[in-house]
Amino acid sequence: MNLHTLRIFTKVAEQGSITNAASSLHISQPAVTAQIRKLEREMGAKLITGKGRGIQLTSEGKFLYEQGLRLFQLEDQIDKKFKTFLEKKEKVQIASSYISTNYILPPIIASYKLENPDVDVYVSLGNVQSVEQRVLNYEVDFGFVVQSNINHEDLSFEKILDIPFWFVVHPKHPLANKDVPIFELSEHAFIYRERGSSTLDLLEAIFYTHNCPLPKFGLQMQGLLESIKVVEAGYGMALVPACSVTETLACGRLARVFVQQGEINQSLYICTRRMDEREHPFIHYLKNIIKSES
Repeated sequence: MNLHTLRIFTKVAEQGSITNAASSLHISQPAVTAQIRKLEREMGAKLITGKGRGIQLTSEGKFLYEQGLRLFQLEDQIDKKFKTFLEKKEKVQIASSYISTNYILPPIIASYKLENPDVDVYVSLGNVQSVEQRVLNYEVDFGFVVQSNINHEDLSFEKILDIPFWFVVHPKHPLANKDVPIFELSEHAFIYRERGSSTLDLLEAIFYTHNCPLPKFGLQMQGLLESIKVVEAGYGMALVPACSVTETLACGRLARVFVQQGEINQSLYICTRRMDEREHPFIHYLKNIIKSES
């Protein structure tokens, strides 16, 4: 496959227009069209169809675009990493979901920086899907998520620790500090997280596993801290990671509801590309810290 032709096709797919791609690449529109037709003959499949003044990718075209985009992002990362190598400077790029970004990584990153002051660390926040995509696209070195797509053909997930989750309420709530069966929670108003939240998935899994109705819908909040603030203000109940409410519980602004069915945990995973054989020094450092604290 000619990479120059693939690069032109990737630009067309990205712009959604042969005209715009030609302008961006500073070549003529007929030349772009000829390259696309050449690529289609080479691949043996139709890659684009007309749509108004633009183009639409076929299923084959969409697949090729995603792979091409990944390839050229890898090329860009190689360039950047080689420059930092020549400069004798290390750069760590991490994508992480909310819980690990706010409660797990900060002290470890701080410790790592104190020991490695010349290493630049960049952490970006995202949901599970966006973290996976950024790892796949070589935009980051690795990611941290609280769910794993174990059967993903291009990604590996390694569990590093379990995060306890607790049900919390206002101290004046009728279930505050009580030990109750999970069925009793179904009768009370609950603060639901947004669809796509790993915490919402966990909540649903807990109640489905015990074959009991989900708690009453109180309201929906996008964000962990926002959910906690609503409960702290006196309304409803929420399922939250223990690390997010330890201080609030100690201050008496929240209270736990103890569920008789046992502990609730969600696992934190390191997300890496399957083809990456070398373990990143930061991951090795993180594992040693977690091991020493366990």
